[in-house]
Amino acid sequence: MSAPPDANETVLPVTDATGRTRRPWWQRLGGRGLTISVLIHAALVAVALIWVVSTVTERAKPKSADTFSTGAGGGNGGDKAKQYKAKLPPKAIKSLTKSNARITSKNANAALAVASVPVASATSLAAASAMGGNSKGFGGGSGGGLGAGTGIGRGGAKNFVSLFGMKMTGDKIGGLIGTFYDLKQTSSGKPTECAPAKTGIVPYRNIVKAYIDSGWSLSKFSRFFRSPDYLIGGQLWIPSMSADEAPRAYEVEKLVKPSRWVIHYKANVEVPQDTPFRFVGSADDWMVVRFAGKTVLDDGYERMDIDKIGDYRQMNQTVTSTYKIDRKPGTLNRIVAGPWIKITKGTKVPMEVIVGETPGGVFDVYLAIEVAKSETKEKGQYVGEGKLKLFRCNSDPLPQEVLQGKRGLNIDMTANGWIFKASRAEGQALTPAKR
Repeated sequence: MSAPPDANETVLPVTDATGRTRRPWWQRLGGRGLTISVLIHAALVAVALIWVVSTVTERAKPKSADTFSTGAGGGNGGDKAKQYKAKLPPKAIKSLTKSNARITSKNANAALAVASVPVASATSLAAASAMGGNSKGFGGGSGGGLGAGTGIGRGGAKNFVSLFGMKMTGDKIGGLIGTFYDLKQTSSGKPTECAPAKTGIVPYRNIVKAYIDSGWSLSKFSRFFRSPDYLIGGQLWIPSMSADEAPRAYEVEKLVKPSRWVIHYKANVEVPQDTPFRFVGSADDWMVVRFAGKTVLDDGYERMDIDKIGDYRQMNQTVTSTYKIDRKPGTLNRIVAGPWIKITKGTKVPMEVIVGETPGGVFDVYLAIEVAKSETKEKGQYVGEGKLKLFRCNSDPLPQEVLQGKRGLNIDMTANGWIFKASRAEGQALTPAKR
């Protein structure tokens, strides 16, 4: 055995018989490059494993509380429907309706007409969706505007349509049941004597007067075109608008031209107070109100029952009260009062209102009540409070067009304590017309 080399002794590399340096076997196989390559590949494999594990873990996470499906495909997507995360912040409802401008007039020099059909705002639609039902992505979403939402869909399955009334289902009608008639055509769509623009007005008036003289028998209108649907009017306060809004509200605008039509409203109403009251109002072109079987208001550009303003012979009263009202366009800038009515609180009486448009152009109608002051009388008649109340059959929120349609009058639009609760009249049914 040889002695270990001295610290100052130089160690020579090992050589073979030929005198060449002898290298270890791993160097002869390219060991240095192999080592580096193995290290690089190991690092790549580690990165790939981390990425795969992370992806699988993310997909396996359960849905959070604020995740919902789009529901696209009517149910074809099922559980595979795309997921979104969305937080729904609360939104304040600014307005239930907004107005659409429409320019029309009976007079070329008249002012602009007030907008007609209310449209739900985006905020009210959001509220209705949130409160009325949630839609899910399994093909059978229960979305909609019914339920408690207030907007296009309204509580109690009522669908707000226009100032002429609302569609509804159920037994609680909440207003006067309105039916639209076109006296220019028969139920089969053939022209009648009221159809000609120049000669049709006189027979139109005669037919309406014959209906009133018959005791308000709807058989007088049986041969004329009738809307397939009814609308429920919780109030009859319609600021000036185009006459075509009436057939549009009843969804017959493609079948009916906006002239020589009538709308008949009817229901039983419950008298809310013992205090005497009277109806106050007018219309363009005309309106007649029948209460407990007697005419209690008839006014407009023309009258269909009474001979002159205030001459209510059925009630043994002559009324002279008029109220100025800023109604433009048009020249009939007033509304008038009918005779005083005294009926015991809680009594249910039949009530009917018929309104109409003769030549076409602009239409409006205003119906309110005035309550007597402390039941005092003056010259055989009661003394009014001097302030009107909107005639109402329910306490639902009023459209903006109604709230903004005071027209300079001193009028209580809420009418608290004076809501005339409405129910169907005997034998009255909401049966669609045959088409």
